[in-house]
Amino acid sequence: MMSLNLPILTYFKPITDPTMPRLRITSLLSGLLLFSSMPAVAELASLKVTVTGATTTTGTVEVTLFDSSESFLKKAFLQQSGKADVDGIIIAEFFGLPEGDYAVVVVHDENDNGTYDSGILGFGSEGLGYSNNVRPWLGRPDFDEVKFSIGTEPAEIEISLH
Repeated sequence: MMSLNLPILTYFKPITDPTMPRLRITSLLSGLLLFSSMPAVAELASLKVTVTGATTTTGTVEVTLFDSSESFLKKAFLQQSGKADVDGIIIAEFFGLPEGDYAVVVVHDENDNGTYDSGILGFGSEGLGYSNNVRPWLGRPDFDEVKFSIGTEPAEIEISLH
């Protein structure tokens, strides 16, 4: 058996600088203040989104969560994607959400080409859905039409693709 003589204890030298204990205490207090200003995990909510109405199990269903009117349809807050089951259902769950207003947009990219394919006259040929099951006549809805509020309790919504 080969013996390795490594100087393990030489890395743990006693503190001889008198300012080091003060720096450690300051760092510890700063860390405690930082974490005390953040919402506790118990105060953060979850959101379960049940999407129904997928007409096929092929392609990808993207469930996108937006957290403000400024970011709506521009920059996702959170996003999940997956495949619909044989009943045309997909469930997405988001955790650690602070209280506030949110909106969800669901797109079923049936042919997995990475874009939403619009059909004749700009109407979609792939599944699309918004929170509150808003179905805009022309164009896209605004954030106020599709927003919903999340508090500290778990929330659930259902969106039907059309």
